[in-house]
Formats: sequence, C-alpha cells, structure tokens
Amino acid sequence: MKHAIHTLIIFMALTAGAQAQGWDDTSKAVNIMVAEAGQNAAKTKAIIAEEKKAVGSEKGTLKRSISEKQSRFNQLKAQYDKLLEREAALNEELAAQAHELKTIDGTIRTSAKQARDYFHESLTTPEHPERAEVLAQVLQPEKFPGLEGIRNLLTLYLDEMAASGSVVRRSGDFIGTDGMDKNGELVRIGTFTEAYRLKDGTLGFLRPTSEGTKLMAVQGEPGWTLSGIMNDFFDGKGTVFPVDISNGAAFARLAQEQKGVWEWLGAGGLLVWPIILVGVVAMALVIERFYALSKLRGTSDRNMNKILQMVSKGEWKQCREFCREQSRFPTCRIIGHTLKYMGNTREIIENAFQEGLLKELPMLERFLPTLNVLAAVAPLLGLLGTVTGMINTFQVITLYGTGDPRMMSGGISEALVTTQLGLAVAVPIMILHHVLERRVDTIIGDMEEKGTGFAVALMKKGQIKKREELDAAA
Repeated sequence: MKHAIHTLIIFMALTAGAQAQGWDDTSKAVNIMVAEAGQNAAKTKAIIAEEKKAVGSEKGTLKRSISEKQSRFNQLKAQYDKLLEREAALNEELAAQAHELKTIDGTIRTSAKQARDYFHESLTTPEHPERAEVLAQVLQPEKFPGLEGIRNLLTLYLDEMAASGSVVRRSGDFIGTDGMDKNGELVRIGTFTEAYRLKDGTLGFLRPTSEGTKLMAVQGEPGWTLSGIMNDFFDGKGTVFPVDISNGAAFARLAQEQKGVWEWLGAGGLLVWPIILVGVVAMALVIERFYALSKLRGTSDRNMNKILQMVSKGEWKQCREFCREQSRFPTCRIIGHTLKYMGNTREIIENAFQEGLLKELPMLERFLPTLNVLAAVAPLLGLLGTVTGMINTFQVITLYGTGDPRMMSGGISEALVTTQLGLAVAVPIMILHHVLERRVDTIIGDMEEKGTGFAVALMKKGQIKKREELDAAA
C-alpha cells in the first residue's frame, strides 16, 4: 500500500515535470517507474506472504499460549477459591480465639485490679514496693499481659498467701501519730496485724496509708494489758500477741476509745447536761428511797413483836407509850392510831387501821411518781437532742453540701450522743422505779398482815365488841 502511494506521487510529479520537459522524457520516466513499481509490487507481495506466514505461526503460538494460560488460570482460580474458603475458616477460628483472648484479657485485668485494691490495704505491700510496678505493667491498656504478666500476678498472690502464715520481725520506717517519719521495731503477724515499738517504749499498731506503700500509726495507744503482752513479745519472752482479724477495724477504734468522757459528752451539745441532771436527781431519790424503805422493813418486825407482847399482857398504857416513842415508824403510828378505837366493833377497828395505812401511803410512795416522770423525761430530752442535731446537720448540708463528711459530724454526734445518753439514763431509772414500787407493795402487804394480827390479838383480849353489845350498853 505504501509503494502504491509512492508510485502515485512520483507519477504526479513526473506528470508535472513532463509538462515542462516534454512528453518524451515523461514517457521514459513513466516506463522506468512502472518497471520499478512492478518490481516493488513483487517484493511487496513476497514480504506480505512472509509476514502472513510469520503472523500465522505467531497466531498458532499465541493460541497455544492462550490455551495454556487459560488452563493455568483455571487451576489458579480453583486454588484461589480454596484459599478463600480457607481464609473464611481461619477468620472464624480467629474470631473465636479473639473472643476467648478478650475474655482471658478481661479476666486477667479484673484480677489485677482486684489485686491492686487488695495490696493497697495489705500490710505486706510496704515490704515489697515493687508490686505496684508489676501490677502497672499487667494493667497497661495497649498491651496484652501475656504469659509473663499472668505468671507475675500469680506470684504476687502466692507470696501473699505465704505471708499470711508468717510472723516477720524487722526494723522499718512508718508515719507516726504526729505525722512525722519514725523508725522502730516492727512485728507483722500474718496479713492481719502489724505493730511497732519505738526506742522510748511507745507501742502502737500500724495500718497502710491510702497509697498502700507506707505504714502509718493508728491513733491511740493500747491499754496496759495489751502493752504488757506486746512488750513481752518484742522482748522474745512471750508467744502471745493481739491480732485484729477485722482488717484494721478493731484497732481503729483505739482512737475513739482514747476519747475522754468529757469529750464524748461535749459532742452531744447542750442538751447533754439536762439529761445528766435528770440522772443525778433520779439517783439521789433512789438512794434516799432505798435507805428509807430498808430501814422501815428492818424495824417493823421488832416493833410489832413488842406491841403484840404488850397486848397479850394487857399493858395498854405501855403499848400507847411505846407507839408514841416509836412514832417515826409507820407501823407504830398506825397501831397507835388504831388503839384509840379499842372497845369498838371489828369493822371500826379495821377502818381505823385502813385510815392509818392510807395516811402512811404518801410517805411510803414518796418520790416514786417523780422517778416515773424522770424516766419519761430523759429519753424525751434525748429525742430533742436528736432533732436538734439533725437540724444542724441539714443546715450544714444546705450551706456546704455533702462533699466533706466532717462538716456534718458535729450534728450527727449531737443527734446520736443525746439519744444514747437519754436511753442510758431512762432505762436504769425505770428498773429502779419498778424495784422500789415492788418494795412499797411488800411493805404495805406486811403492814396489812400485822394489822390483821393486831386485830386478832385485840379480839383475844376482849377489846373488840360486837355491835349488839355496844347497842345494849348504849
């Protein structure tokens, strides 16, 4: 095709040239060009034939290559499908293992957090401050604890179990009750109790600080009994030592027990003093009543025996004189009053005796109603203190909120102390009032019994008349 185009161009050029040089030259040139074009056409055909042959050969090669590649493609596609299935299975297995791993990770971290909270309050942590770093590594959020972290956590627990059954004596530092660093002898009993002794002999118990890395002294000192036991143990002379199995709650009360009575009463506010006054007055009245009633009970039998002896002998004048001399005793006053009605009927004698007994009842029951009132007033004053304390507490909450419990402790103390004190005063008063009331009833019953005996003695001596005899005499 290219040769034909070239031939046409040459032909056109020659045609143009022929116009200038003449037809002869043009004819010769055309013949030459035709001959050359023929030769070129033959060459072109040969080239095309060779190219067709080469293209055919290459086409066959390409078809064979395509067939081979198609076969390879099918093989690879089958392998790919199998790999997809394998990938899906592995993804499912990976998801299951990831869930299991997440569960294990959560369990380990939860256990590590519990261990951190526990070791913050453990007495053994100040001896092993490296525990905090170990737990911090296990609790790193971006890192799985791994087998090493699990092994370290297990080691901490096993060490703590071993420490719970051991007794350790050492010299160490701690924070004293004054907030200053101290150094002294330390004794740890398992994981329950740790105590100290300073060079000056001061004894006390220890508990961990809020961070758990140091020990601090518990406010207050043990009593002399505990101090003696602890000194013997520190000196190696004893094998007994006080242990607090409540994890510090019992020894923490030492600070409260060190408070004096006045401090405790002062926490109750002004209403504590009226309650104390009620208790003092009630106690004074109870003592007076016990003394008076016990004195009456002791002399009543002796006086009555003497009176009956005089009655049996008919010594009426001596009997009246004796009752007058012993008029400070109710029995004698009643008998003396009854003697005025000798020679009357039995009904008159009994009425005279009952009249004398009724006159003595106010003296016997003296202050008992007052004690009853005081027993009722004491808890009411305590209740008033409770209401006052709660009002103060709510006022503090209104002004400062609930952020600082110490701000509310004053009102709560006032509410609780007054109630406690009021009940502590009222209950004994009620019990003692009942005891005194029963004693008065016993004395009255005894007097009635003696009055009946006195009436019988008068009847035997003929000093009690029948109504018919009195009517006849009249």
